Amino acid sequence: MKFLLLIVFMFPFLLVANTPADERPAYPRDETNYLDGGDLCPKDDPKKYSHHIVLIDATTPLTTVQLDLIKRLILSEDYLEQMSPWDRLTIMRLYGVAPAKNLPLFSACRPRTGSPKYHKIDKYSIWTESEKDLKDVYEKLFVGGVNKALEEIKNPTLREEEITTDGSPIMGQLKEISRLPDLGFTASSGYESRKLTIISDFAQNTKRLPFYELCPINSRKKCPSWEKFKNDKEYRMWAKMSLPTFGKGAEINAIFLNSNFDKNLKKGVMEFWDAFFADTGAEFSFDGIETEYNSS
Repeated sequence: MKFLLLIVFMFPFLLVANTPADERPAYPRDETNYLDGGDLCPKDDPKKYSHHIVLIDATTPLTTVQLDLIKRLILSEDYLEQMSPWDRLTIMRLYGVAPAKNLPLFSACRPRTGSPKYHKIDKYSIWTESEKDLKDVYEKLFVGGVNKALEEIKNPTLREEEITTDGSPIMGQLKEISRLPDLGFTASSGYESRKLTIISDFAQNTKRLPFYELCPINSRKKCPSWEKFKNDKEYRMWAKMSLPTFGKGAEINAIFLNSNFDKNLKKGVMEFWDAFFADTGAEFSFDGIETEYNSS
């Protein structure tokens, strides 16, 4: 268990970007999209560096402990500071909206901070800009935007008429992330590197694959294997077409909120998704689970 916890708490700092931060242009504030809800990215630079999507499954309401854990592991202020300038961070929620219509709660480039704590290009130029201008954009628009997204996940404001789907269509959402160009995660998106972090109980719950019926929480029944499901004559073609195509260079990580559905890791949930992602060809790993101390 100690080894597992070491992995969980270290992995957010393994940031990947092909172009080192200090070899990137130090665009001043006015050359970025910081006004009118802009994405904080450079205005006239088509270069795309790294894109990290964080998908948070809130189809089962998350506890305060779970939300705090997500922020500490994945979206801590220290992690945000360590991101390289102009890397994009996107936060998506799985809840209430059909996967094809689901839009990010937050998506923006990490702007310069004004302070060279981690990257030299973050330092403001005494000749052309002020530290306050850079700091305000970073803290109010970037960090503030992340916190606003997490608050929306904690206390959803979706009206009843805006909720268009129920269940937990995890597979469907992964498919859409891999193919919708506007989400910026397709194989042809142009980013130097792409990373998807999934935080979920991984209890797929849809008409074709209802884990809550096939392997109920309080039963000893194991969930079906991916191999069995994909070879079922009734669902074989659907399973094939539902596989996401992330292409080369995509890194997929997951935090398993096992206390929601598979507390003792006996239902075969992790095995199902390991096999599922193996068929996608993507680099995938479970980077952590909840411990008994985290799930209470």
